[in-house]
Amino acid sequence: MRREFSGAVLQTALASSLSNSATSFTVVDGSTYPSGSNPFVVVVDRGVNTEEKILISSRSTNVFTVSQRGYDGTTAVAHNSGAFVDHVLDAITIQDMNTTTYDNEVLVWMGV
Repeated sequence: MRREFSGAVLQTALASSLSNSATSFTVVDGSTYPSGSNPFVVVVDRGVNTEEKILISSRSTNVFTVSQRGYDGTTAVAHNSGAFVDHVLDAITIQDMNTTTYDNEVLVWMGV
């Protein structure tokens, strides 16, 4: 699955608390986050025991719509208002790129 990435995305924070089952959330300032047609990944509470990656299906101003909680090997947990939110590259995307690159190299080697 294709992902959306943006450079120079600024860290933001949750505008209110987030339950472990919420399907959308609001951040203080989402203006630098992707807003294209492909999903993107954020991490909430990076580097602490409540760290969670979330696959976002869309963003409208400061509201993020969730596609999958507990993404990329993390667990869906509750987060407090003010928890930091960052745009991140996920391991699944990296693995997909590795697989595609390797598979294409094998096909070229085979003359296909």
